[in-house]
Amino acid sequence: MNTRIAGYDFARSLAVFGLVVGAYGSHLYYPDFYLLDTFSQGWITTTFLVLGGIGMSLLRQRDQRTNPAHRSADSRTRLIKRAASLLVVGICCNLIWQTYFLCFYSICIIIGALLLTVSNRWLWALAFIFFLIWAAFTFWVLFNPEGDMFQTLQDSDPWTVEGTVFRLSIYGFHSIFFWAGSLLIGMWLGRWNVHDLRVRRNMFFSGISVVLVPACIAWLLARYTPPSIWVSADGETINKLLFVPLFMPLHFSRICGIATAIIGGCLMLTEKYPDAKWTKPFIATGQLALTVYVAHLVVSKWLLKELEVVDIYPFGIENAVIFCICAVIFSHFWSKLCERGPLEWGMRRITG
Repeated sequence: MNTRIAGYDFARSLAVFGLVVGAYGSHLYYPDFYLLDTFSQGWITTTFLVLGGIGMSLLRQRDQRTNPAHRSADSRTRLIKRAASLLVVGICCNLIWQTYFLCFYSICIIIGALLLTVSNRWLWALAFIFFLIWAAFTFWVLFNPEGDMFQTLQDSDPWTVEGTVFRLSIYGFHSIFFWAGSLLIGMWLGRWNVHDLRVRRNMFFSGISVVLVPACIAWLLARYTPPSIWVSADGETINKLLFVPLFMPLHFSRICGIATAIIGGCLMLTEKYPDAKWTKPFIATGQLALTVYVAHLVVSKWLLKELEVVDIYPFGIENAVIFCICAVIFSHFWSKLCERGPLEWGMRRITG
C-alpha cells in the first residue's frame, strides 16, 4: 500500500526543477539566468533539504506504525545506509562534474539520523546552533586579514583536507551547517499532521509571514538608515561588521519561510485536486527525484559536452526547460510501469 503524501512529491519535483535550472545556471554569463539566480538565492536547495528532513520523520513514523515493536535504532541504521549510498553516488557524480550536492546531502542525512529521536525543542535549538556556526565561518572568511580568503579556499583542490573542510564549512553559502539546520527544521515539520487542513494552511501562511517580516525589516533598514552606515564613501566597501549579524539571520529565515510556504502550498494544491491529470506527472517526477538529478548531470553536463553539442547549442534557459519537460514525461510513463525510479529502486534494494 502506497502511503506517500502527494503534496510532498509535488514540492520535490519543483525543487528538482530548480536544481536543474541552477546547474545550467553555472553558465551565468548567459543573461537569461541572471534574474533566476538573483531570485533563488538558496531557497531551492533549502526546499529540497526541508523535504528530506520531512521524509526522515515520516520514515520513522511509518516504521513504528507498521511494526509497534520497531526500534528507532533500526530506522536510524537504514537512513545511515541510504546516506552512505548517496555519498558514493555523489562522489561518482563529482567525477563527472564538480557538484557537491549529493555529498552534502548524505552528510546531512547522517546528522539527521543521529538526531532522529530528539524533541522538537532540541531540533530548533540545534538548528539555531548550526546556523550560528555557519555565520561564524562566514564572518571569519570575510574578516580574515590574509586578503581574499574565500577565493583562495575556493581555488583549493577539493580532494585535499583544506579543500574538503572549506567546502563543508562554507562554499558560496552552501555550508553543511546551514544545510543541516534546514534539514532539522524539515524533521520538525515532518512531525506535523498534514492530513489536517488547518495544519496545511498554517504551514503555508506562516511560511509567507516568515518571508514578509525579514523583507520588511530589510526594506526599513535600507529606507530609513543613512547609506554611510552600510557603505563607505567610495560606494564599494560594505560594512561587514553590520552586514553579517543583521542580514544573515534575515537571509536564513527568508529562505526557510519560502521553503515552508512552497511545501504548504503544494500540500493544499494536491489536496484540492487529488485526481487531476495535470498533477500526476509532477508527483511522479518528485518520486524519481534522485534519478532525474543524476540524469541531468550525466546527460546535460557530461554527455553533451563529450559530444561537443554544447559548443553548437550553448547552455540557456530553453535547454533547462526542455530537460525538465523530458523528465516529467519520462517520470509519468515510468510510474505506470514501476513504483520507484531506477536509482531509487537500486538504493532500496541495497539499504532495505
